Amino acid sequence: MGAAMNTHRTERTDTRRPDETDQLDLDRFRREHWRRRPVVLRGCGPRFLAPALTWSDVTALEARLDADTSAAGVHRRPDGTVLFVNQAQHTMPQLAAACEKLAGLFGWDECTADLSVTRGGGAGIGCHFDHSDNFVVQQQGSKSWRVGLPEHTSRDRQRRRMLETKGFVPSGRLPQRPWEVLLHPGDVLYLPLFAPHEGAEDPDGAGEGSVSVSFSYNARSALGVHLKPLLRALAAQDAWWEPLPLDGADPERLEAALVRALRTITRPAPEAPERHTEPAGQGDA
Repeated sequence: MGAAMNTHRTERTDTRRPDETDQLDLDRFRREHWRRRPVVLRGCGPRFLAPALTWSDVTALEARLDADTSAAGVHRRPDGTVLFVNQAQHTMPQLAAACEKLAGLFGWDECTADLSVTRGGGAGIGCHFDHSDNFVVQQQGSKSWRVGLPEHTSRDRQRRRMLETKGFVPSGRLPQRPWEVLLHPGDVLYLPLFAPHEGAEDPDGAGEGSVSVSFSYNARSALGVHLKPLLRALAAQDAWWEPLPLDGADPERLEAALVRALRTITRPAPEAPERHTEPAGQGDA
């Protein structure tokens, strides 16, 4: 997979289906789809993960998980119809390698991989939305998806998801007429963050089950990135650590110190260039 991937054909379908293409043009993807609207990349799965995961790979993973009762992020239904492994790159080396490759391709500072396995027509994990951008890569079987747009999730629910509000359940709320798409092995579905979506094993399929991997980039907020550094920077400002006078703090002094502290973390001073000196006796005469 590399930057030479160019889209030579993009098909626009009806209003109940996302855009489809059989190639990945990175520039066009960033311009038209990134955090805007879903797109289906038909047959592009090997560009994300090759070789594809097999049922033997899944069986071997399940045996390892059975032996490791401390495995975190593993969710199974008692009837065996659903297995979901969060951050499966820590348990499957081939997914770790794919994550590293995709992070470099898309310019992410990290990439994670979630594994979803279903056995039984119609099995799935329910409608929800994420605070990550996801590429769902179908590996085995087929999977039916219903998808909305980021704007179908209210701003308040987006905010609570980004802040990881305690007790908040990110259940999805699909529009009255969601987009519908069926993924076959080798297909990829891009889901923008906040877009509600629901995937289930194709009830009309052969019944052999479904295996898919979601490669994700978790979104960052300015609050999450800068809050702790800002608190440290404020601790170095006199106005913020000195004892307060009885009549209260001077708001203008506090605000000025806050701006100075904020600038130290959002606009760090450039590093001074290294100074090279010539050894004694080797300069010009």
